[in-house]
Amino acid sequence: MARIEKIHSMGWLVLAICWASVSTAQLNLAANDQIQSIQQEQTSTEVIAAYQMVEAMTDDLLLLIEAAQRYSAEDEARFFVELDALLRPVIDFQSFSRAVMGRHASAKKMAMLSTEEQQRLNEQITRFSGVFSVSLIQTYGKGLLAFEGQKIEVVVPTDVNPLATKARVKQLIYGDRQQPYQIQYSLRKNAEGQWKLRNMVVESINLGKIYRNQFDSAVEVYEGNIDKVIDNWSASGDDTTAEAQ
Repeated sequence: MARIEKIHSMGWLVLAICWASVSTAQLNLAANDQIQSIQQEQTSTEVIAAYQMVEAMTDDLLLLIEAAQRYSAEDEARFFVELDALLRPVIDFQSFSRAVMGRHASAKKMAMLSTEEQQRLNEQITRFSGVFSVSLIQTYGKGLLAFEGQKIEVVVPTDVNPLATKARVKQLIYGDRQQPYQIQYSLRKNAEGQWKLRNMVVESINLGKIYRNQFDSAVEVYEGNIDKVIDNWSASGDDTTAEAQ
């Protein structure tokens, strides 16, 4: 099998907008080593730039997909477990999911609640974070398994501020048209100084806003019942649509 160039899941991106000769043992060992690379780089004494984190994430995905193409037909569940282990260290699902909940989990709303109500909302925020992350990884993974690969380039910024706590990183994905697709990642450093992905914009389409609109629509469908929204959440929007019909 020809080596796949650095790739991203265009299949997942489409779903989100309208809503992818060494032995298997050697590949698995390489993938396991690479899964640790981002954490090791970010905890070293050197300052890692946001774009370098995105490059490392892409390289890790490359190895995982190459290995998965050899076993996913017989053991797809294994692929999703390994994808989950790879992505969780680099995506801030807690912040991402709370932003998706929007005004329904804002600090302003929290301040208006009683102590008991605040506790319940915090529990809902935590529960939605878990549901959202699993749903997103499942949707993302299906796109990766179906995607045959395209060339991808991480645009190196002209200047990097080592003291910055926020950053945007652009990727160019070359596919079936003359101009490459543009993806912009929004990242922020956590308390440990590690870069975490918090949102992405695909061809001017803000995925965080799309999911937030989906959440708002689901709240209307379930007449303000946040628990039902969480119970029926799908990153592709299919479950919510079905319930609405």
